[in-house]
Amino acid sequence: MLRASLLSFLFLIIWTLPALSDTITYRDEEGEEVTIEARIAGEGLGFQALERRDGQLQIVPNAAVTAREPTDPPPPIDEEGMVELFQKRFGTELVRTDIEKNFVVALILSSPIERSSESQASGFLRKASSFMRRVDATFLRYARSKRISVHEPRFPMVLLIFESDDDFNSYAEEATGGRGLSAENILGFYSPITNWLAVRMSSCDTFEVPLHEAIHLQMYNRVFQRLAPIPKWFDEGIATGFEGNGDRINISPSKVNSRYARQAMTRSGQLSWASVIRDDGAFTADILAGEAYTMAWCMHWMLATRHEDKYRDYVEELSQRKTLGEIDSDERIGRFEEIFDVSVDELQQSFPKSLQLAAKVQKIKLQQPRRDGIGTRTQSLGQVEMQAVATSNAGTAIEASGTLKNLSPLRTMTFYITMETSGGTYADWLIPSVAPSRSIQLPRQRAAKLFRPNIQLPPGSYQVFIRSVPADSRESQVWESGQVPGPRLGGD
Repeated sequence: MLRASLLSFLFLIIWTLPALSDTITYRDEEGEEVTIEARIAGEGLGFQALERRDGQLQIVPNAAVTAREPTDPPPPIDEEGMVELFQKRFGTELVRTDIEKNFVVALILSSPIERSSESQASGFLRKASSFMRRVDATFLRYARSKRISVHEPRFPMVLLIFESDDDFNSYAEEATGGRGLSAENILGFYSPITNWLAVRMSSCDTFEVPLHEAIHLQMYNRVFQRLAPIPKWFDEGIATGFEGNGDRINISPSKVNSRYARQAMTRSGQLSWASVIRDDGAFTADILAGEAYTMAWCMHWMLATRHEDKYRDYVEELSQRKTLGEIDSDERIGRFEEIFDVSVDELQQSFPKSLQLAAKVQKIKLQQPRRDGIGTRTQSLGQVEMQAVATSNAGTAIEASGTLKNLSPLRTMTFYITMETSGGTYADWLIPSVAPSRSIQLPRQRAAKLFRPNIQLPPGSYQVFIRSVPADSRESQVWESGQVPGPRLGGD
């Protein structure tokens, strides 16, 4: 108990010390001198992390710094200042915002909208802001229940919503430097460099992806220091613990999450708990990431519910790790086992029984419900639920039908959908002029058109691709004239 109290005391000292600042001059990659006023957020690994007044971190090599003069810290940017920053960066005509205490929600349009659509844009932003308030309240309630020390955010917490997938992909490549999962495989992410949460508009229908990423935003603005050596399994474990029902947020890491619990029962076993604690690599590999996220939920749930006191101590220890600090794989395992006073292997072995007992109490069936031939795809402001059936004993002939929803609350869109099979056949649907937020049926048809796939799909499988353009665009007219894009996985 004394140790836990001491950890809490040290944590509060760290976050109530006055912010130190410097005027720093350094040479950029072109050799030009740059002078900025910033707080030194941390030093390590041969770099300095400079926290600018807009909350973004500037990472500068130690060797590039030519002068450093102590000065009073610049006042942190406020919500109105953040809006001005977005307008300057993305263009005033393409930015719509909503401001709350501690929050800025910004919608980045792909092109200017009609005046008649402004009310829909405002309504969408109010819905997003309401979601952010609920996340804030839910997170703080969970932190209190676990007696986790939190503090007020230094900067407005930002949710950036990109209407265009292409604009999101470009921003993701820029913000991540191309590291981690490929941009096309990301629906949303929190960047510790910019301190912004960015998502695709198509992920805001249920807000499930923004919810996951908003927990990262909360953790790094209220608990952890950005760019500190926080293990990825904990980062993703606590975020997956809040997933469940999108913006309803009626689940927390203290409960069994039915989706991840079921996935845990069927995972491949390629990864062990010890390997994920030692190294974060599995989370940035497109092939292993799904299993790594499932394992992160398993580990976090086990510790948060079965080792609560030690869990609190561990979070406090993580909160004191410094920006740009470094911890090797052996130390990661060592600190973990020292605080929890149990080996990682023992924890992993006891997990299945603990999960089964908790699932029974919550009346959750751990077997995956059967949804034969049914798949859902969200892409390019569209969501398709497709049901496919094999029409031959060999499974090579496939018929499909489904439902398309326009996820844009602002624009009438034209959609082109393809279902592409492992047998080199496809079916396609051209659906013009789907009104905002409307759903429409995709009539049943057989995948009978031929193409040559440029990747090999598992036998008897298919993939669905969605492409869309504004209904009043020139490209929509081209599609409607019969010049459709064709299959995504290859040519005719």
